[in-house]
Formats: sequence, structure tokens, C-alpha cells
Amino acid sequence: MTTKSFIAVFFFSLLFFFAVAQETGGISGKAIFEDKCAKCHGDDGTKGKFGAKNLQKSRLADEDLLKIVSEGKNFMPSWKKRLSAPELQQVTEYVKTLRK
Repeated sequence: MTTKSFIAVFFFSLLFFFAVAQETGGISGKAIFEDKCAKCHGDDGTKGKFGAKNLQKSRLADEDLLKIVSEGKNFMPSWKKRLSAPELQQVTEYVKTLRK
């Protein structure tokens, strides 16, 4: 591979990376969960602080889970004004990985 080809591939790879990062909010669902949710739900979803549900036992449908993450419930705050739509979707997808 020539130097020019390498530079072109590298440049387009960077553009792709930044486009994906911008589309997804630049942060993973796991990172969002650890920052915003783990305080009450725990890193593995079982903590239950302040009445937080055990997420390992949750069987909510995707749309119901997204609604709770977006709008909050009981002591859980609403995140729809603090997280973008892609970030809300990412954290919802991550929460589903905690299920046992």
C-alpha cells in the first residue's frame, strides 16, 4: 500500500468513526448506565437502592423499558431531557444485557 493510499484509508476511517460517534452520542450504553444508573441499580443491576428494581429480573418489553428510562418512574428521574434519543436507546439496550 502506498503512503497516499494509507493516508486516504486512515482519513476515511476517522471520518467514519466520528460519524458513528456523533450518531450514537459518542458514549456507550454501558458507560451511560455506569454514570447515571448504577448508583441505584448497581453495576450488575441488582442493587435496589431507593426502591430501584432488580434489572436482572426485568422482562419489560423494549418499548416499556425505553419509556421508563425516558420518563422515569417513582423515584427514578426522567432522562429524556438529559440524554439524546440514541443515548436513551443505547442505555436501554445495555440494560437488556443485564438480564439473567
